[in-house]
Amino acid sequence: MFSKIKKIIFIGGNRFKEDGPLLEFIDICIKFNIACDVISDQERLAYPTESMGTLLECLNQRDVKLISIEKLSVEILSNYKSEDTLIFCVNCKWILSSEMINMFPGRVFNYHNSALPEQRGAACHSWRIMQSIKFTRLTIHEVSSGIDKGKVYIETKVEFDKSISNLAQTYQFTSSREVELFSNFLKGNCKPLDQLEGGSYYWPKLSTEVNGYIDWSWSAKEIVAFCNAFDKPFDGASTFLMGSRVRLCNVIITDIEYSFHPFQAGLIYRVSESDIYIATRQGGICVKELKLNKNINIREGLRFVTPADVLFSALTTQV
Repeated sequence: MFSKIKKIIFIGGNRFKEDGPLLEFIDICIKFNIACDVISDQERLAYPTESMGTLLECLNQRDVKLISIEKLSVEILSNYKSEDTLIFCVNCKWILSSEMINMFPGRVFNYHNSALPEQRGAACHSWRIMQSIKFTRLTIHEVSSGIDKGKVYIETKVEFDKSISNLAQTYQFTSSREVELFSNFLKGNCKPLDQLEGGSYYWPKLSTEVNGYIDWSWSAKEIVAFCNAFDKPFDGASTFLMGSRVRLCNVIITDIEYSFHPFQAGLIYRVSESDIYIATRQGGICVKELKLNKNINIREGLRFVTPADVLFSALTTQV
């Protein structure tokens, strides 16, 4: 299927604080003797990797030709127009126009690290974790004029262990599967299939800084799932304690059989040497890591609260 491809133009970059997937895909291309160029932006190139400095530094070490742009255009892509060139999007921030796609007929693809059409859009694993869904599919699909709507060329099912709760663990678990998926794609082990629109769901991009605020009217299960969705590699879900913004990390459910009154939600009811126990509408949560902006004497009876205007902003602001 792709035997005539001699060059792949990657558009996008790595995930935050991860070595993949872009760098891993480039390494596979090198093994297949396929030349690679990268089109990215300054923000993505400055992303830290897990073990090798910034993405820019890693690309320079691999001697990959790259350009940094603010906006993708037809003029930029026209420089790569060739029948032996394939466009491959990885965490791409730009929407490719029909004119761009038509320059490379049947040769524009996107890696989507979640199931299609069930998890279209961005921040797919954060939304999945919030929903407490323990399975997904890694997908490579043809790029079309609709977001994540093109034919699925290859996919692999992933079922997550109960121990995998946050994004960092998710990406570590899927890393080897991403490598296998991309390798099989280059080998042509593909079966193009149309997506079923009746089962589609679209979710927008998320920001830990803007959207990651806890609503204390939620149950323990809902709060823990939300905290997990904004945990490592990010800084954690936010709320306020004594007027200061704090972040909750490594949060688990506890005392689930205990029903608190809604007015008790957010109150610290127990403090141990390493853990903080907080009441919710249904059950308690145990916080094992609390990130503070200032010195606070953590004690029983203090209340975590997120102001209504902050919650409104978190709900209504799109990033």
